[in-house]
Amino acid sequence: MEMLAIGLSIHILHENRLNIKFTLSMVLVTQIIGYFIYSKMGILGVFFIILFILISLVIKTRSIFLSIIIPVISFILLVISEYVAQLINFYFLKKTVVMMKSNSMDLILLGLEIFVILLLLTVAVKALWGKLKIYDIFNKRYGILIAILVIMTFIIFYVNILMGEQQGFTKENIQINSILFSFYFLLLLVVFFVLTRIIIKENNIKNQQLQYERLQEYTANLEELYTDMQKFRHDYINILSTMSEYIREKDVESLERYFSDKIMPISQGMRSNNYKLGALKNLKIQEVKGILSSKLIKSQELNIDTVIEVVEPIENINMDSINLCRCLGIVLDNAIDEAQLCKNPSIRAAVMKREGSVLIVVANTCRSNIPPLYKIYQKGFSTKGEKRGLGLSNLKEIVANYEYVILDTYTKDEHFVQELEIFE
Repeated sequence: MEMLAIGLSIHILHENRLNIKFTLSMVLVTQIIGYFIYSKMGILGVFFIILFILISLVIKTRSIFLSIIIPVISFILLVISEYVAQLINFYFLKKTVVMMKSNSMDLILLGLEIFVILLLLTVAVKALWGKLKIYDIFNKRYGILIAILVIMTFIIFYVNILMGEQQGFTKENIQINSILFSFYFLLLLVVFFVLTRIIIKENNIKNQQLQYERLQEYTANLEELYTDMQKFRHDYINILSTMSEYIREKDVESLERYFSDKIMPISQGMRSNNYKLGALKNLKIQEVKGILSSKLIKSQELNIDTVIEVVEPIENINMDSINLCRCLGIVLDNAIDEAQLCKNPSIRAAVMKREGSVLIVVANTCRSNIPPLYKIYQKGFSTKGEKRGLGLSNLKEIVANYEYVILDTYTKDEHFVQELEIFE
């Protein structure tokens, strides 16, 4: 029953939820291994069980760090659950561990108590992690410090248990160990909390810096548009003056030639350039607006037909703005690179609200012989030579850190389409 509880605890705590079939299979194999190891090594067999779980999780999730941290934390919670259950039985049922082990019904009751307490502690820790954004700590440079603290805690807990088995689980030992474990676990939570506050401050500083940089880009783009409008205003006055002279002279043939040679190209330019970015006014997130405007204007400067659509006002997207801008930068850079290779290059982008989510779509013209989709996301794969090809693999890694973000990639009618959907 303890192995089932451990498996469910790992299943709940893991950021990217494991498949329930995988979890149950892991529990079954762990139970079989544990049966033989415990009979030979006793409590020391726990380390071999953790090693098996760690290897299984690494193979399944490809995340070495979380595969180490989560099983160790689950076993620490198991130890706390055992001591809490022993205290409950001692104070309310007046039964020690030795007394309960001699009775099969009492032993089943103890196992059920440990199972329930462990699951309750796991759910509480999961909620606390979500509130304090502990998963962000795991993915930062402080993750190594957290790993060391957790592993040290695990070793201390199980060394203490080993000593308890040798000395006997007396009432005094159980009380002292329960207080010691609870205090140490609370100390660990305090460390998590302090590191979380530090990381939140660092992220706020990074976000402010990013907003400032994107605002500068957006301001520069607005200034460029204003300059274009001023140029057009000046040209417009000259055009009217020239046309008035043709009209005064009644030179219709020259007027027609002037209109087709001079005015029509200006009209085409107005339809195909920066004026297509006006929809960005509905995007209220400055740093996202900055990255979109800078990349799409770059696309226009490369003579790529570029259009952005933001029909409804969008004031919030449920994703860290730094990571969102990184994703958009990668997607748009790849769209620009591929579109340049096409005969009629074009890029269409849209940001739209859905019920419970925001959908970002980027579609660009592409060659008919583009590599298979499964290849383009492989690390190091590129059609642009050596030491390239990290962008899309980085994109996939960023998205994998968010349970509520989905990346969909497909080709349709000679267009390469990438959809990024962020749920609330």
